[in-house]
Amino acid sequence: MLYTIAWRNIWRNKKRSLIIIIAVTIGLSAGIFLMAFYNGLVEQRVNSAIETEVSHLQLHQPGFTSDYDSKLYLQQGNTMLQQIQSNPQVKAAAGRFIIQGMIASASGNSGVMINGVMPIEENKLTKLAGKIKQGNYFNANKRNEILVGEKLRQKLKLKTGNKVVLTFQDADGNIASAAYRISGIYQTVNTPYDETNVFVRISDVDSVAGLKNRLNEIAVLLSSHQLLQQTKAKLQSVFPAAEIKDWMEISPEVGLTVSVSEQLVFILMIIILMALAFGIVNTMMMAVLERTREICMLLALGMNRIKVFGMILQETIFLVLAGCPGGLLISLLAISITHHTGIRFEKFAEVYSSFGYSNVLYPKITMQQFTVSMILIIITAIVSSLFPAWKAFRLKPIVSMRK
Repeated sequence: MLYTIAWRNIWRNKKRSLIIIIAVTIGLSAGIFLMAFYNGLVEQRVNSAIETEVSHLQLHQPGFTSDYDSKLYLQQGNTMLQQIQSNPQVKAAAGRFIIQGMIASASGNSGVMINGVMPIEENKLTKLAGKIKQGNYFNANKRNEILVGEKLRQKLKLKTGNKVVLTFQDADGNIASAAYRISGIYQTVNTPYDETNVFVRISDVDSVAGLKNRLNEIAVLLSSHQLLQQTKAKLQSVFPAAEIKDWMEISPEVGLTVSVSEQLVFILMIIILMALAFGIVNTMMMAVLERTREICMLLALGMNRIKVFGMILQETIFLVLAGCPGGLLISLLAISITHHTGIRFEKFAEVYSSFGYSNVLYPKITMQQFTVSMILIIITAIVSSLFPAWKAFRLKPIVSMRK
């Protein structure tokens, strides 16, 4: 009986009730979609970092990443690479010879990370050939070719066919340099990465550095993110002398983004629901004050105060839950559509790429986040109803009816 009375009471003032229901619908749909939007943003950045920049795992000689000393190379690096490539959990693996240096052209110079790569293996690992914007990928019949990023091209006013000089320190501590011809201009979603990384064939740089056929980095891309820790532990047991780092250790800023992402989306959801709760409390307080004489009459006729408290509690909860189906439907529909088509920000592409993000993202939401969102909306409904219900519970029939 109390449920029926509570449900009928919320429709006694239809306009006010509809406003709250619409507010709940908009607030819930906005909160869930905001979660999905941020999830898509984080996932896109993580995938970009793994697939383009750092891979899932990297193997180095201990201490190499501190100052990129070329003398700290992997013992039996090529043999290690073959063993890793034979692992069924590994999607792709490539060896590199990494060295810090300078690139110089007629228009200026800049500090860069020189990546000596195996063209075929590198393309399997990072799809580098597919990122060529101008020119061509490495030609097997040519030597001393170099790929430079679009941002570096703009900075040094370069174009395909130009010659540049790379200068670096060799294994003996002497300054070495070599000339390379630009065969292609690549572009990723990460502008800072494009500005500071150049790619040459490993055979065109390791001999100049005095360490021919040496590898100081092996990058590993796994078939699934879930295999990360398992594969890392396995490789560490097989190669105990190597320093093995996962992508979160190599790129801690990306790892930090992931670690705080879930907490952040729930904080944003709570802020939205708190704002919504104030509106609900205000509406229900108005309803209680308008019905003071009615509630006092019920109390005077012997209605239990607990039942009055429960009636107002149920009215508020019904009011909030009435807006939930619409909010859920709108949010899931919006997420489904945008996950398929993507949300594009072409006008802000340069801004996004300067932070390593693509200008297209695909919202998504996990079942855990969806479930927690529903729990939060129910908690919001209960908390919002407590003060109006307590106000009705505290009414004194004789005093209130004299006013």
